[in-house]
Amino acid sequence: MKKPFPRFDSDEKLDAFLDTADLDEYDLAAGALPRDEWFARYERFVKDASIHLRLPGSLLDAVRSEAVRERIPAQRLIREYIERGLRAPKRRRPERNTRVKAE
Repeated sequence: MKKPFPRFDSDEKLDAFLDTADLDEYDLAAGALPRDEWFARYERFVKDASIHLRLPGSLLDAVRSEAVRERIPAQRLIREYIERGLRAPKRRRPERNTRVKAE
C-alpha cells in the first residue's frame, strides 16, 4: 500500500521534498490530492498597495494563458515575474543618451 502524499505549508518545503522524494512510494492516483493543494502557491507578503498598469492586449492575453497553464491567478503571476526580475543578476544597461557629441 502506498503512503498518502504529505501536506506542506510553503512552496519551499514542497520543492525540497520533491527534489529528494521517490514519488513511486506515494498515492498519486486521480483524486488522491485536490488540485488546489498540489499546485498551491504561498505568498509571503501582505499586498498593501495597488497600481494600474496598461499593457498591450496581446501581452495580457499571453500572461493570462500562462496563468491558466500554471493554475494561478494572472495578477499573482505578474507579481512573480516582477519578483524574479528584481532577483535576477543585474546586467549593465546601455545609456539612454547615445548621441555622439560634435567636436
